[in-house]
Amino acid sequence: QNMLIRRPLARLLFLSTATITTSRVAAWAPKMVGPGWGATNMRAMMRPPLPGNFASVVMPGAGLAALTGPLRHGRSARGASSGFLRMAASGTRTDYDAEQMRLLDADECIVVDEADNVLGHGSKKFCHLMENISAGKALHRAFSVFLFNTEGKLLLQKRSEDKILFPKRWTNTCCSHPLYNPEEMDDPPTPDARGVRSATVRKLEHELGIKVGAVPAESMHYMTRIVYKAAVGEDDKWGEHEVDYILLATADVECDINPNEVSEIRYAGKEE
Repeated sequence: QNMLIRRPLARLLFLSTATITTSRVAAWAPKMVGPGWGATNMRAMMRPPLPGNFASVVMPGAGLAALTGPLRHGRSARGASSGFLRMAASGTRTDYDAEQMRLLDADECIVVDEADNVLGHGSKKFCHLMENISAGKALHRAFSVFLFNTEGKLLLQKRSEDKILFPKRWTNTCCSHPLYNPEEMDDPPTPDARGVRSATVRKLEHELGIKVGAVPAESMHYMTRIVYKAAVGEDDKWGEHEVDYILLATADVECDINPNEVSEIRYAGKEE
């Protein structure tokens, strides 16, 4: 099924080893690791989240030298840990969807250092090209939402075949990026992750058609942050290198999926 082979695989690997085993998230991890997942090189080490759900996980060898534009020097990382994930690469695509390419150019991601301090911004395209990731220029903020209904089932989505990164993969409810604007950028980062929470509301509507107000930003439970790096399996031109905020929420919602983003959805209980 290729389920959860993209970003959430790395995220749940980290989550399952952190001290958050009382959450629903940890119950998913055991079934998500094993033969057939396409990960060819994994190494993970995790320390418990810091007080206030403000943990930091740092990848080894991930510098931000040679980043263009004005930079502000960040504070040193706190409670640093490390992790690595590489997906098997097998070629380069050329048939990219026009709308997805437009979004790659239009969306400005928040470029950060390993302590999540804001350094500047870069287009989504810039931040996801492996040449920039390998050069240590593209670490940026992201988020991963796990939305449960009141029966305790997790809403999953299958990414559209139009997606450039990790198409046709089953994944958690919503994975995306806060943008470089006053509403979604916390500078400096704050324990309540106000800007990231605001971004989740925007993307739940954009991808899944969940109306604004159905899952209020203040209802999002910010758990921790992780840093991870992954290459896209089908297309070795693209990859990920993110400081990823993990957020959980509970709500019964109606979805009207955007087919350019999501091909199908389903709910699943932890026994599945």
